Amino acid sequence: MRLRARGFSKVVLLATLVGVSCCYGGTTDESPVVPATATGEPPVVPATATGEPPVVPVAAPRKTFLERLATKKDGPFLIAHRGCQSLAPENTVASFICAARLGLDAIETDVRLSADGALVCVHDGTLKRMFGIDREVSSMSLEELRKLIPVKGKEKKGKTKVNGLESWPKEAMRIPTFAEYLDVCERYDKVPFIETKGDVAVVKPVLEEVRRRRLAQVAVLSAISFDHIREARRLDKEIFVHHIFSEPPLLDELAAMGNAGLSYNYKNLAEVPEGLVGRVHAKGVKMCLRAGDTPEAVAKMRELGLDYIPTNVTVPLD
Repeated sequence: MRLRARGFSKVVLLATLVGVSCCYGGTTDESPVVPATATGEPPVVPATATGEPPVVPVAAPRKTFLERLATKKDGPFLIAHRGCQSLAPENTVASFICAARLGLDAIETDVRLSADGALVCVHDGTLKRMFGIDREVSSMSLEELRKLIPVKGKEKKGKTKVNGLESWPKEAMRIPTFAEYLDVCERYDKVPFIETKGDVAVVKPVLEEVRRRRLAQVAVLSAISFDHIREARRLDKEIFVHHIFSEPPLLDELAAMGNAGLSYNYKNLAEVPEGLVGRVHAKGVKMCLRAGDTPEAVAKMRELGLDYIPTNVTVPLD
């Protein structure tokens, strides 16, 4: 598998946007969308709705996360960080579908609790950066959150970068529920790479929904807070747990948990200590680093022996 930094020409970008966003029926607010379910939640749109080839159902049981890592031979195991941020606003159904259709192996999202206990996919604790509202996610009900649409695209060095903000119907850009995110992962047979945020109480309902769908051995539960990792392992012995920006003193505890991975916060790959990956692997723990956002970075990460690679701007090519 070759890799390409997100440097699409306008023609390629437009073609990709049209090809992906058409699964919602078009690229304007007036475009038709699939009617809402009885609960009022917009469902995942069937791939056949626009005449594209249907997604082939996955025969049970699905491959586990560890099986997927072990059998990935044609390139790096790539995790779409907050979905495909280059083509759609982060953590939206649009970004999840983009990532799935571009062929990445896992789709990462951030999960928080709303004021009324609903699981929603939002990275920040407040809504100011993406939605222009200076309120905490945890202070708003699901009904209130579902009315919000992103007001800006991906920012880099103070500049707003085009990422499909104007190319998707509103229904594809509303704050998704955790269930909608899992719908996309299941439909396209992608690993749900779930980062829990906020209060540790979010871990239990996340795991309950994962188990209800029989995805405990397929999904990954990750967190910066080690309390979340401990709680996840206390509640579930099967799910793979991943500690973000871990510290060396926690390695033995992660190893004792089993079925675990970690990342260390090295911004410069040249600063990664020699032998570090080997020491982590010797404890039976998987490892990644920060996002690999250029072909060169991804190649170096593979050379280091990392097990999986989160990415913001690179996608696999045939």
